[in-house]
Amino acid sequence: MGDEHVWELLLPLPTTASTSMALSLLTFRLLLTSSSSSSSSEGYWSTDEFLPENRRRLRDRREKLERTLTESGIPYLPSDSGLFVWMDLREFLPPPPSPDESSSASSSAETESRESMERRERSLYLSLLNEHGLLFTPGLSMKNELPGFFRCVYSAASDGEFELGLERIGRCADAMRRSKEETQ
Repeated sequence: MGDEHVWELLLPLPTTASTSMALSLLTFRLLLTSSSSSSSSEGYWSTDEFLPENRRRLRDRREKLERTLTESGIPYLPSDSGLFVWMDLREFLPPPPSPDESSSASSSAETESRESMERRERSLYLSLLNEHGLLFTPGLSMKNELPGFFRCVYSAASDGEFELGLERIGRCADAMRRSKEETQ
């Protein structure tokens, strides 16, 4: 009986190119893990309660994330659907290798090797993770053509973890900019 109710909640969600079963499962998790949830008299969610509440919570999180990115001076692609926001963190990438450090004599921004781009993006990824406690998906791993774009999923954390992540984003941007200024 419990599985039937899960499907009752998952099937009514729209299925377009921007939504999928992953969306349904993640949003279901978000809704059920929130401390302010209400339930129907039978102890499970009805679609009349679940969908509006879930949309509201996702919208609120997206708006908080986008506000934090704006306040932190981090460019991003506004999300109109889905569960993530693309952030442009190129300003924090290590510089590309100079032509004499590269395996190719004609290295430039336009001809930087894929290996070099991956190395620079991985360096930033590890810095975000190890020094700032932030876990984002590197863009190159998602078939982005340029390094420095990261995907921030805003739906898969508890409310407390999400708020902590927002604080860390602001502190991280400030710290990385200060560090960059000190080395110049």
